[in-house]
Amino acid sequence: MIFRKNIILFCILLIIVTFTQAETLNLTLEKAKEIAFANNPSLKLAREGVRKSSQQVIEARGNLLPTVSAFSSLQHAWELATMVMNNPFSPAGGKLYFKMGSENTIASGINISQPVYTGGLIMNSYKISKLGYTITESQLKATEQKILSDVTSSYYGVLFMNSTLAVSEEALQSSEENLNQVTQYFNVGKSSRFDVLRAEVQVANMKPMVISTINNLKLAESHLRMVIGINDSIDFNYTEKLELVYSELTEKSLNVLIDLALTSRPEIVMMDNQKYIAQKQVSMSRAAFIPSVMFGTAYQYQGQRDDFKFTGDDFFKSFNSSVSISIPIFNGMKSSAKYQQAKIAVKETEHQTESLVNGIKLEVKAAYFSIQEAMEKVQTQQKTIEQAKEAQRLARLLYSEGSSTQLDVINADLAVQQAQMNYQQSLFEYNVALANLKKAINQL
Repeated sequence: MIFRKNIILFCILLIIVTFTQAETLNLTLEKAKEIAFANNPSLKLAREGVRKSSQQVIEARGNLLPTVSAFSSLQHAWELATMVMNNPFSPAGGKLYFKMGSENTIASGINISQPVYTGGLIMNSYKISKLGYTITESQLKATEQKILSDVTSSYYGVLFMNSTLAVSEEALQSSEENLNQVTQYFNVGKSSRFDVLRAEVQVANMKPMVISTINNLKLAESHLRMVIGINDSIDFNYTEKLELVYSELTEKSLNVLIDLALTSRPEIVMMDNQKYIAQKQVSMSRAAFIPSVMFGTAYQYQGQRDDFKFTGDDFFKSFNSSVSISIPIFNGMKSSAKYQQAKIAVKETEHQTESLVNGIKLEVKAAYFSIQEAMEKVQTQQKTIEQAKEAQRLARLLYSEGSSTQLDVINADLAVQQAQMNYQQSLFEYNVALANLKKAINQL
C-alpha cells in the first residue's frame, strides 16, 4: 500500500515537473527572432500583401487577353409591336396592321471582345502591377528588418535590466555586509552609533533601487513578449548575457557603410519602383488623348414562337464581328489635368528619393558614431571597475584599522556600483547601436 502511494506521488511529481518544463522557454536572441517571424502580426500582414499583389498582376494581365462570355435569354412579349402601313388596294385610304415578331424569343450564344489598341493603357497598367508586386516584396523585407531590429533592441533591453538587477542586488548585499561589519565594530567599541545609522540608511536606500529595477525588468520583458507574440503563460530563461560582441562592421569606414546601405536597403528599391510607376502613369494619362480600337465578335442561335413548343427548326444562327474606334475629342480638360498631375508625381518621387537617401545616410552615421562612443566607454569602464573595486577593498581595510571613516566605505561602495552600472549601460548601447547599424545596411 505504501509502495503504491509512493508510485502515485512520484507520477504526480513527474507530471508537475514535465508541465513546468514545457512552460519554460530557453530564450536566445536567435530564438526570439524565429518566434517573432512566426507570430508577429505586422509580418503576417506584409506577407498577405505580397500574395495579394501577385493576384493583382494576374488580374492586370487578364486585361491583355480576350474576354469570352456565354449568354442565354428567354424573352416574352406581353404585347407585340404593331406596324401600320397604307393599304394601296383600299380606295378609302385604309390601313394595314402587322404584328412584329413572336411572343417568345430564346437566344443563346458567345460574345468575344479584344482590345486592339489602347494607346499603351492596358500594357502600362500590367507593368505597373508588376512593379507593385516588387514594391510589396521590398515592403516585406523592410518589415522583416524592422521586426528584427525591434526584437534585438527589446531582447538587449531585457538583458540590460537583468544585469542592472544583478548590480543592484550586489550593491545591496555589499551594503548589508558593511552594516554587519559596522555593527560588530560598534558592539566592541570600534565604531560610533553614527556609523551604524549611516550604514543602515545606505541599506535602506538600496532596497527601493532593487524593487524599481525588478519592475523595470518586468516592463522590458512585457515589451519583448509583445514584439515576438508570446503571452505570459510561458516563462523565459535567458541563456545569454550582455557582452561586447565583435563585428567586422566596426572596422569598416563610414563611407563604405553608407554605400552598403544605399545599395541594399529595400526602401531604395521601393522608391525606385515608385518612380517607375509614376513614369508609367504619365504614359497612361497620355493614352487619354489617343484613339482606342476594340474588336468584338458574336455567335448566337435565336428562335421565336408564340408558344413554348420550340423545336430545332425554330432556331437560326447568326455570326457577326465588329471593329469600333473611340476618338476622344473633349472632356472638360480632365485628361490634360490628369496628365499634368502624373508629371508632377514623377517630380515628387524624385524629391522623396532624395529625402530618403539623406535619411539613410543620417541613420548610418548615427549608428556608426554610437558604436564608436560605446566601444570607448566599454574599454574605459572595464578599467574603472577594477580601480573602483580596489578602492573599495582599501577603504574597508583602512576602516577596519581605524584609518578611514564609514563615509569613505560608503563612497567606495557607490563608486563600484556606479562603475558597474556604467559598464552595463555601455554594453547595452554598443549592442543596440550595432543592431541599428546592421538594420541601416540591411544585414540584420
